[in-house]
Amino acid sequence: MEGIIAILAIFGMPVFIVGIRSYFKYRTLLVEKQGQLGSPEDKKRIASLERERGLLEQRVQNLETIVCSVDLELNARLNRLAVQQSRIALGAAPAPALPAAQGATMPPTPAPQTVAEQASSGTLASGTLLLNRFQIERLIGRGGMGAVYLATDRQIGEQVALKVVSGALAEDPTAADRFRREASAARKITHPNVIRIHDLGDDQGLLFLSMEYFPGRTLAAMLEARRAYPLDEAREILGQICLAAHAAGVIHRDLKPQNVLCDERRVVRVIDFGLAKATYLHSLTATGMILGTPEYMSPEQIRGLPVDHRTDIYALGAMAYHLLCGRPPFVADSPIAVGFLHCNEAPAPPRSLLPTLPEGVEAAILRALAKSPGERWSSVDELWTRLRA
Repeated sequence: MEGIIAILAIFGMPVFIVGIRSYFKYRTLLVEKQGQLGSPEDKKRIASLERERGLLEQRVQNLETIVCSVDLELNARLNRLAVQQSRIALGAAPAPALPAAQGATMPPTPAPQTVAEQASSGTLASGTLLLNRFQIERLIGRGGMGAVYLATDRQIGEQVALKVVSGALAEDPTAADRFRREASAARKITHPNVIRIHDLGDDQGLLFLSMEYFPGRTLAAMLEARRAYPLDEAREILGQICLAAHAAGVIHRDLKPQNVLCDERRVVRVIDFGLAKATYLHSLTATGMILGTPEYMSPEQIRGLPVDHRTDIYALGAMAYHLLCGRPPFVADSPIAVGFLHCNEAPAPPRSLLPTLPEGVEAAILRALAKSPGERWSSVDELWTRLRA
């Protein structure tokens, strides 16, 4: 479905952009010809049209950025698919079984797959041992960076979470080295509300991270089940996310409910602090996220512009909006449309969806969601102070 959306955007949007620009050029020439007499009314019409054209140009530029991003990501995905198909074609695929003649010897049982072969197939089997230390128990989930498994660390006798990095990232030497550096830096982040990274491993070219295992659900799953939270409960969750973001001292770049874990006591752990940058520097950058979950992305991320801590403040505002109002700030039929709304439209005031919400909380959220980074709160602490006031 995403590929269809991307293709339609790539081939349909340029025609739309050219058509809109031609239309406004025609309107401008028509009004200028009609205004040759120079009457005040004609001059006002021309000035109004110029302002309208300026706004349109800005929106067209935003749309072109999104379309180009989708184009790049589609090409990247096609390349990764081609690599996977080549692996299958070059691999030792078992020959079709022939009917065994009576008394004939049965073919030998195929040898167990190696770690590298399992990684190529996309899933590690239960019982697989990495580095003669980490024994895979089961798959926990998948994300943009790779798959996450529950495993036992036989060296310390404890359960850990193993994030196995996607093959597309691991096969690029430059990207893999960059990921190792980012993961090494992320190991230094220690906070009760941040998932701790233990080790970075490499087994037969399979890159993986050993992390603290936290038996909770993602905030995304919780929101699917419950939609919205009362103000006190939402503050309890948001406060811990804000504390994590402040204490980490790095830009997360991908704060969203899918990257927040929460247990039955509403204890929160944020995952992937310090790691999103490694993914952004690979082909799965903001383009991949536009096709994924753009509901919490800042306008500068969608446009592919430089980001700083205020990008995380925008994401926190979007999550606060969702927790309290039961939906993200912007909802549309496609990820591209959501990205366009982030860049150009103001969100509905939270109190229009939740009239009982205090005005101060609404103001705090809307300022966090300002289009320009300079108009947002200057720090996570400042946002959290306003949210709990």
